[in-house]
Amino acid sequence: MNSRYFDESDFCCKGEDQGTCDCGHDCYINPRLVELLDLLVDNMCGVVPEINSGYRCHEHNAAVGGVWNSQHTQGNAADLAVPDCMDIDTFEWYIKQLPFDGIGYYEDDNFIHVDVRDDGTGLAYYWEG
Repeated sequence: MNSRYFDESDFCCKGEDQGTCDCGHDCYINPRLVELLDLLVDNMCGVVPEINSGYRCHEHNAAVGGVWNSQHTQGNAADLAVPDCMDIDTFEWYIKQLPFDGIGYYEDDNFIHVDVRDDGTGLAYYWEG
């Protein structure tokens, strides 16, 4: 993985830490997702959002209520915590400036899901959760 702002551990399955799997922190992440997240940080003048969830093994994904075909299980998605220095609407604006294929807005939980389900080439899927 080649990122200016994130470590591979930021993307690895967190299920073992949460007691929902024993995958050993499996990790696969689409390089296109990493590229867009680096651009996001550049656009936000170096503000690096925390990755709440990146790759998820199937066992952990099921335990957290993820859909069976979750982009997380394919290494195409990240759930990003809203940085302390901005509100969710500003953060969403920055995200929408980039060609993510999926954007999920979760205001009540203070995070935004981004994915590259079509490797950055598809129509944008957008939803509120």
